[in-house]
Amino acid sequence: MDLTYLANLQTKWATQVVIPVENSGYVPQSDDIIFSLDIQYVGDIAFVGLDIQRYSGKIIGTYVGQTYVEIAYFPQFFCFREGPPLLKIVNYVQQHFALKPSVLITDGHGIAHPRRFGVACWLGVQINQPVIGCAKRTLLEYQGELGKIRGSWLPVYLENEMVGRVLRTQENIKPIFVSAGHKINLHTATEMVLKLASKYRLCESLRRADQAARAYAKGKTLQGVIFLENL
Repeated sequence: MDLTYLANLQTKWATQVVIPVENSGYVPQSDDIIFSLDIQYVGDIAFVGLDIQRYSGKIIGTYVGQTYVEIAYFPQFFCFREGPPLLKIVNYVQQHFALKPSVLITDGHGIAHPRRFGVACWLGVQINQPVIGCAKRTLLEYQGELGKIRGSWLPVYLENEMVGRVLRTQENIKPIFVSAGHKINLHTATEMVLKLASKYRLCESLRRADQAARAYAKGKTLQGVIFLENL
């Protein structure tokens, strides 16, 4: 694996990422459809969970599929391993169920990445839709002490630009790391994640996608989850 080549590719593709300034770009509406995505791996098999709900909270459905991955995991190059399986399930659901996302949320980073090109950026550039990165760990250092109450946040900087936020979604619970991936600004991304994480650390839709992927990776099924063949 030529990591220098992949790093150069990330830097090149990062120029295609569009991040609107605050008070511009995508604005969520109650009927907007949100695709939330997560993956669990067993060897070279990716079990991909996709949860679909409206911004109002109405659940449309949860799906899971599996596909082979060809690229090994390397820190900071996650988009090349995780991006293609995510794109496969998004395209499958759009084609077979006539559901088109208004915005997507994926477990990973957007521009809060050393080369400003995490998996949320990769997916956004591929489908040209707003994408939010919502990660459990950070790739960049940040300063300060995060407040303990829900809604507290700290900025994450890269080259003097705020590229992400450390966000407390539940009081006294570990924070998550939010960044814009494409066609959405950081403020809107943060507000959406906080609204959608009304009970747990993660957005409820992302949590359902994670649970579906984990179950199928262990050979189990969850009631109501639809298994998709031939991604």
